[in-house]
Amino acid sequence: MSKPSLVGVVWWPHSGGRWFCRSILNQHSKIQGAMFVQPWLFYTTDMTMELDITAQVHKARSLPELEKHLKALKTSIDDGRVEGLRKYFQYIQDHYLTSKDPETHLVGEMCLGSPIPRSLDLEALYRGFPEIKLIHLVRNPVDSFNSFTVRHEMDSDPVKIAGSWLTLNAQIRTFFEARPEFKDRCLIVKYEDLLEKPEEILPEVCAFMGLDYEPEMLASVERRWGRNTKSACPEDAQKLIEFVAGPELKSYGYLVNEERILD
Repeated sequence: MSKPSLVGVVWWPHSGGRWFCRSILNQHSKIQGAMFVQPWLFYTTDMTMELDITAQVHKARSLPELEKHLKALKTSIDDGRVEGLRKYFQYIQDHYLTSKDPETHLVGEMCLGSPIPRSLDLEALYRGFPEIKLIHLVRNPVDSFNSFTVRHEMDSDPVKIAGSWLTLNAQIRTFFEARPEFKDRCLIVKYEDLLEKPEEILPEVCAFMGLDYEPEMLASVERRWGRNTKSACPEDAQKLIEFVAGPELKSYGYLVNEERILD
């Protein structure tokens, strides 16, 4: 009998991920919800060791063997990290899931950090567990701006917020573009589409996961977690966000004012 499948829902902060996971996906009879251990997924070997091979070699030019030793060290730790990720997800499959039904899916929440967004180490993730699927939930940062300001995150700075959104969403997009062997392991879902036409988007999500669509998933669409009732993003903040993140916004199909984008 095949093992239950693992799916991670990954999103930039304040993009509706918990609403999507807890109010919608968890309504499916074949889906169990969870949270994956996030630091293990975020921190690369360099971050864990505070290791910068280029800087270390530059400081020790009289030690030509140092670069080889540092690279050997990094490689060995990378290999151990990948094996650790493999064992981590295998353990979840073997011990966490309460159902032995092979059609059951465990959906793990993978928010990219809040208030400090962090990159997801996709290279190590897919080396360690290439069968995992990701649902990448994307939301226009203009609409997330007020959530950051209410919580005083990233200094309520539209440039920092836009730069974070740009970096993290571009990182995920470019990984799957560069690694076509994993392209069918990722589904992009836009928050706006999910909110406006869930009856079209949710069957696509279920098909991606290999599950039959269940209309009961629509019952809690209106129950959004932390729903922001503040006014729209101020015009000056919107201009800065679109100026910084404009090209990446366009790559995800968002309409932006062309005059605000750097060529």
